Amino acid sequence: MSNLALENIKIGRETYEVKKGDYILYNGACYQFIAGDGRTLRQQGWTSYSHLVMPKTLVKKIPFDKLDEKKDTSFGMSLTKWYF
Repeated sequence: MSNLALENIKIGRETYEVKKGDYILYNGACYQFIAGDGRTLRQQGWTSYSHLVMPKTLVKKIPFDKLDEKKDTSFGMSLTKWYF
C-alpha cells in the first residue's frame, strides 16, 4: 500500500480504509467511492452497499493527480475512474 494517496476516507460519520483496487467513479453527476473487491461498506437493514456517494468537500481534498485515471465509455456515456 505504498502507492496509495490516501489511507482513510471519511464519509459522513464513518471512516473507511482505502485498499488497493478501490476507486473513485465520476458518472457526470456525482463522485462515488467504490470498493474494488466488493466488500460491504455500509449495511442498512437488509441492504448492503459497496459504493458510497462522496460529498463535494471531500472531493476537493483528494489529490487526483496522484491516482491512476481510466476513462470508460462502455455504457454510452463517459465514466471516469481513479484507482488507488
